[in-house]
Amino acid sequence: MRKLALRAVACGAALAAVAVSIGVSFGDATPVKIPPPGPGTAATATDRCNITPPTTAITPALLSSGLPCAGTITAPFTLDNIQHGFDFYSWLTFLALNAPATGGVIGSGPGPGGDAPTRWESWKSMESVMLPGGAKPTPWGTPPVIPPVCRGLAGPGTEIVSMVGKTPNVLSATNQPFKTGPLIDQNGQYVRYDIMMNETMFDYIVAHTLYNKPGQNAFTAPVDFPEGFASKPPPGSPPNIAPGFHGAIMIKLAWKTLGKNDNPLHFHTMTALVYQPPVANPKIKESCHKAVLGLVGFHIAHKTKSDPQWLWSSFEQVDNVPTDADVAAHALRAHYNFYDPGCKSCKINEPPPRPWDPNTVPFPNNYHSQITRVISITPEVTTMNAAFQALLKGKVWENYMLISTQWPTDATSKTDPTGKPAPTFLANTTAETYVQGHTPQSSSNCIECHNNATMTNGKFSDFTYILENAH
Repeated sequence: MRKLALRAVACGAALAAVAVSIGVSFGDATPVKIPPPGPGTAATATDRCNITPPTTAITPALLSSGLPCAGTITAPFTLDNIQHGFDFYSWLTFLALNAPATGGVIGSGPGPGGDAPTRWESWKSMESVMLPGGAKPTPWGTPPVIPPVCRGLAGPGTEIVSMVGKTPNVLSATNQPFKTGPLIDQNGQYVRYDIMMNETMFDYIVAHTLYNKPGQNAFTAPVDFPEGFASKPPPGSPPNIAPGFHGAIMIKLAWKTLGKNDNPLHFHTMTALVYQPPVANPKIKESCHKAVLGLVGFHIAHKTKSDPQWLWSSFEQVDNVPTDADVAAHALRAHYNFYDPGCKSCKINEPPPRPWDPNTVPFPNNYHSQITRVISITPEVTTMNAAFQALLKGKVWENYMLISTQWPTDATSKTDPTGKPAPTFLANTTAETYVQGHTPQSSSNCIECHNNATMTNGKFSDFTYILENAH
């Protein structure tokens, strides 16, 4: 058996628990109505709850099969087969979420390569929920508040990408986990980050006033975001009955400014207002500019009934970086987003030198990050990627690949609140660039890291760092 996670391989009982919990959760749920899409969006087949078995052939029928409400796993319940099921679930999630917001399947948009604003681009960003002064967010489906410095630049279809969070001295929207530093592309531009949440997650935050510190302090129950579940509706159910429910979903996005040597046909693109709030220490001026950004990282977390530690699906643009094995074998492409094959003196996987000021671009002294992937993508995932990329041939989305999916092998463990995740390590090179590796407690592990997430009052926030940004 392939050693995806040593901890999980050592826990045969945990795999049995997975099989039992999946069998229960897929059979005991009452069908519910799908909430209508927000204003400006259209109901499509991707709104359906997908319960496609992972043994299903990868054909065009999957493009309209719907957003999974949970992972669908089939026997035999071995580590490899369960991992395959969750990776299949991740790809189905990717297909559904990246369908055009106005309707149709992924890759059917009017832009080059079938590109179009996606379903998730109408979701709420963290910045539009955790507002200054703890103000109540505007209702679902309403546009974000545009900072005054940006308003003269705004236009139809322009998104807001905030560059900096609210913590003094930390460039949180360009800085990565554990404050390890920003990522600089081959053109000397900072990678920009954003976090989006679906309506289920947004409604829970608003209903319990978790968008501000007073509301969090008054909330005495444990934070418990809604769980997705999948079950088949009874025979004769009307069309508006879903076979399950989409639980809380959050997406972390990494964007690069498109420039020299970047082929826009290889990226999902967005015209954005890149906002830099003022920072006192170190002193950084407020600024705003319009830019065309290309998606380079797409990290999805979905809370489900069988996986209360959430399911973590990580995707990247295919040209981001080589692997360590590629470098050792001298099997390199001519161009990468975050690696220069011609630079022999560039330090590998190290953060850029300070100061980090996103207003100063390109980065001084012709600096660019030199990044490699420490843990190679498994052959099984590579094969699955090739099959889904073939399904998307000729579309901009064929230029994206799954890295892996992390899931709890023992979700109901009495001793390990992380549920003994597999694979043990999962790093997206655009979002966890400097914490890749094989060292427990210091290398990237999605569930283990988010198990430390709290609200502003220090109480557990159900595996999300979003709530710690409340005012």
